[in-house]
Amino acid sequence: MDNQQIVKTENIKKYFPVKSGVFSRVKSYVKAVDGVDLDIVEGETLGVVGESGCGKTTLGKTILKLYDPTEGRIFFNGRDITPLSSRELRPLRRDMQIIFQDPYGSLNPRMKVEDIVGEGLYIHNVVPKSERTDEIRRILEVVGLREDSLSRYPHEFSGGQRQRIAIARVLAVRPRFVVCDEPVSSLDVSVQAQIINLLLSLQEEFGLTYMFISHDLRVVRHISDRVAVMYLGVVVELAGSDELYRSPLHPYTQALLAAIPIPKPGAKKKTFAISVDIPSPIDPPSGCRFHTRCPIAEERCSVEVPVLRDVGGSHYVACHLV
Repeated sequence: MDNQQIVKTENIKKYFPVKSGVFSRVKSYVKAVDGVDLDIVEGETLGVVGESGCGKTTLGKTILKLYDPTEGRIFFNGRDITPLSSRELRPLRRDMQIIFQDPYGSLNPRMKVEDIVGEGLYIHNVVPKSERTDEIRRILEVVGLREDSLSRYPHEFSGGQRQRIAIARVLAVRPRFVVCDEPVSSLDVSVQAQIINLLLSLQEEFGLTYMFISHDLRVVRHISDRVAVMYLGVVVELAGSDELYRSPLHPYTQALLAAIPIPKPGAKKKTFAISVDIPSPIDPPSGCRFHTRCPIAEERCSVEVPVLRDVGGSHYVACHLV
């Protein structure tokens, strides 16, 4: 794997204002992402996992500057893209793409597949106009769709086929970095496997770098080189995929892995009970954000914020008790 760093974030924060009253005054903020430092190496897949509402998707969209960060800096290929305007970002949009979660809502129902996939080719002038149709046919073939798909509309396809169209749309502009925002969560299990295998083969063929966001830890383990675990807007653990699943250190990670069903009747598994009451991102707990649910928390955990630190072997964890 190439060791060149393609994406880096420094203390990224994204707050959404909560307004109320007749004059819609800002009452408070939803701290969706609250100080995240990450680096993504070219050619790798960084998995990002956590419960719904932990900030995974917001982090991905902020890295792509679909959301402007409230604070912090974002680097792409060594360049600070944080202050760039929409016009200045436009040449970089080819290199930074996203596959959305919902293959039903992410495709324009009024556009034919040829127009959906070809739109990026036109905007970024990837190939000459005379070669555009042939290029679209080639891309559809790469993602496993037939040529007769060109003249059809999204509603004529199954969920898995629609996600292939969405992947073709991304692939058309020849990106380097792709945020995969839960791209298989709305699909049947058998179709999930097909899409995951497609993403892996495309990564190998085109040298893509993925940020793979999901709440399904089994899928993440299969596709990821490294995994970042998020909780209430912060990263609490980061390690190589095999290392994280073999030896989780943070209590929250241990709870997530303990919740994975074992497909074997009567099999015994380790339990790790935590409170189901999830704090609000509007007013997160002081100290360690997980201490209100953690079964081993101490007094220090409620006061002092743990730092994400390397405990050996590039395994990072934010916990006072590790």
